Amino acid sequence: MKESYIKCLKRLRQFRKSLSKTEDEKRGKLYFNWIKNKTDKVEKEKDEEYIYRNISKYTLKNYVINQYTYNKSNQILKSVIKSNYIFKDNKYIFNNQEISIEDTKLLMKYVLFKRGNVIWIDFGFNIGNEFGGMHPAVILKNFEKDLFVLPISSKKPIEYIRIEKEFEQGKITLEESKKQKKELTEIIELDKINGFKKMLRWARITRMKKVSILRLNFFETIGTLDGKYMDNISKKICLEFNNANKLTR
Repeated sequence: MKESYIKCLKRLRQFRKSLSKTEDEKRGKLYFNWIKNKTDKVEKEKDEEYIYRNISKYTLKNYVINQYTYNKSNQILKSVIKSNYIFKDNKYIFNNQEISIEDTKLLMKYVLFKRGNVIWIDFGFNIGNEFGGMHPAVILKNFEKDLFVLPISSKKPIEYIRIEKEFEQGKITLEESKKQKKELTEIIELDKINGFKKMLRWARITRMKKVSILRLNFFETIGTLDGKYMDNISKKICLEFNNANKLTR
């Protein structure tokens, strides 16, 4: 253990000395922050109640339950909501910092981290073209302590940039431009995430991954995607992987 630790320190010192350009320094800072955050998460992995404490202290108060969600809930969940929320202005607002772990688990599974909700996740330090950093992600499946998510980015896909450039150069019509974008099975355009700032965002199907809830930013707002977007995601997942299967036959 000691030998590995010393080797790691030596390698980090060498890496720091290699950061000569401004771009290198910025990336180096991100890398060191990632190491710190990763170390924190590894340490907290052993703390069984860490997630639940943060959910009850920060996340629940940022998530308002509307009447529709309450009406769709079963009797057990309705009882949990009534015990820990106050009803005001036709919505349920969290009002119990002493909430039990059992109630927190139920709310996490069926309210906070249900399919279609959008959360902020720390995807870590990226290497090359990997996806990394703090980004929103839509939940596709809840595994309790892990979530299967689709990351969302505000950076326009290179495929869109290429198509728009061809349109600007007069090589294709506006209709052809829209058609080509629609035919990109890997990419989904999102013009609205309920609860988030209104702006264009995109999701890339091949970036789907399973992540620990420890990667969650407990302080951020949780948004939702309308059903039409979730239907489109499901459709494009099928199309993308059907196309992948055809290429391997």
